[in-house]
Amino acid sequence: MKKAIRFFAALLCAVQLVGMTAEASSVSELKNQKKQNQQKLDEVNDNISDLEDSRSQTQSEINALDSELVTLLADLDILEQDIENKEAEIAQAQADYDAAKAREESQYEAMKLRIQFMYEQGDMNYVEMLLQAQSITDFINQADFTQQVYEYDRQMLQEYQETKEQVAALQQQLQEEEDELLEIEANYKEQQASLETILAEKRAQVENFDAQLAEAEEQAAALKAEIEKANSKIRQAEEEEAKKKETETAGGSSAGTSSSGSTGGASSGGSGLGASIANYACQFVGNPYVYGGTSLTNGADCSGFTQAVYAHFGISIPRTSGGQASSGTTVSYANAQPGDIICYPGHVAIYLGGGRIVHASTAATGIKYGNATYRTIKCVKRYY
Repeated sequence: MKKAIRFFAALLCAVQLVGMTAEASSVSELKNQKKQNQQKLDEVNDNISDLEDSRSQTQSEINALDSELVTLLADLDILEQDIENKEAEIAQAQADYDAAKAREESQYEAMKLRIQFMYEQGDMNYVEMLLQAQSITDFINQADFTQQVYEYDRQMLQEYQETKEQVAALQQQLQEEEDELLEIEANYKEQQASLETILAEKRAQVENFDAQLAEAEEQAAALKAEIEKANSKIRQAEEEEAKKKETETAGGSSAGTSSSGSTGGASSGGSGLGASIANYACQFVGNPYVYGGTSLTNGADCSGFTQAVYAHFGISIPRTSGGQASSGTTVSYANAQPGDIICYPGHVAIYLGGGRIVHASTAATGIKYGNATYRTIKCVKRYY
């Protein structure tokens, strides 16, 4: 009978140990799964950040190209109006040339007839003028008139020739100017076609970024749900484990107390350095927030602030908030110590203890204090 009792007692202890081992293994697996999902989520968030940066950059390029295209089209409208005006000037110059040429030909034909008549009449022309004249004064007047006719013909012919030459020169000048305008117009139209092609490609890139962002955000939402689910399971398993330890302690068991040293060990390794990090960070409260900045005095963004504070203590950490959330040692918020980095989606802060943080918040508020739980915490990272 005593042997049977001892056997069942031993069997009961074995079952309890197996149950505790299985439970511990389950909690460990859950934590590993959570860590893996968190790493995946950090990668997805980094990808989202990269996509948003690329989309923003591409949109800026589109805006610049749009502005350039608007300017080009406005210049093209002015150019086309100039070409139209130049064609009207060329048409008028052609009409003036044709008129000058016609007058020259007409005057030349009239002059030829008069010269021919005078040649055929010879000197008799002057004899006839003498005989027909009423007086010597009349004769002189008729001779002067004949000479004036010669001079007039020569002068008019010369004027028409000069006018024709001037108009021809103007025609050439206007044609050269139009050719220049047409060349510029062709170049502008090439630029317009090129800009429109580039704009179409950039807009297609933005649409592709939108599709990738939507897909990445779905992945992030799914991973976040998995992490929250794992957190719930971990909390439930830890509560059950704590209850069992309390029961064992009440029954005189001391096995659980020796295993609780993991928490004390985690806090003893760097609490002094962590407090120094936290105290140092507080010196810069009130300084400006500058996107992309890393200066504790002249301005820093959230991850630039944490990186610069840690660099003061010779500790190198990644530059981006996603990178800082993906590296270091993960600790629970319950075990967070001053100097740890509290990681939020797209943001990081330095923990001060007592539920307080210091962080480079926004351009409007700069570096300031805040409550650690003011938004969802992704994870807590320790780098010391």
